[in-house]
Amino acid sequence: MIRSRALLAAATLALTAGLCACGKSGNPAKTEIQAPKPSPSASLTQDRRETIFLDATAQHLCAVQSQVYTDPSAMASAYASRPVYTDLTAAQVDAFQQQVISDPAFADRLTRRIQATCGTAR
Repeated sequence: MIRSRALLAAATLALTAGLCACGKSGNPAKTEIQAPKPSPSASLTQDRRETIFLDATAQHLCAVQSQVYTDPSAMASAYASRPVYTDLTAAQVDAFQQQVISDPAFADRLTRRIQATCGTAR
C-alpha cells in the first residue's frame, strides 16, 4: 500500500514536471498571432472540467503504468507526456496541475481516481 502510494505520488510529480515543459518548441520566426477561439470549455461547469482533468490524468497514468519499460528515460518520458484533455484549455490544465501540487484534497481525489481507474495492486 505504501509502495503504491509512493508510485502514484511519483507518477503525479513526474507528470506535473513534464507538463510544465510542454508546448515550448517550434520555430519562433513562423509564429502567427491569432485571436483566441471560443472554447467549448467556457460552457462547462467547474465540476465537469475537474472531472475531465482527473479522468484523463488517471487514464494516462494507468496506461503508462501498464507498460514494461527497459529504458528508465523512456519510462520518465512516458510519465511526463501530456495526455489529451478534451474541452479544456491549456490554462485550465495548468491551473489543475498547480492544484495537484498545492491542494492536498485535490491531490487525494486524483490518487483515488487513479486507484479506481487502474485497479488495486494484488
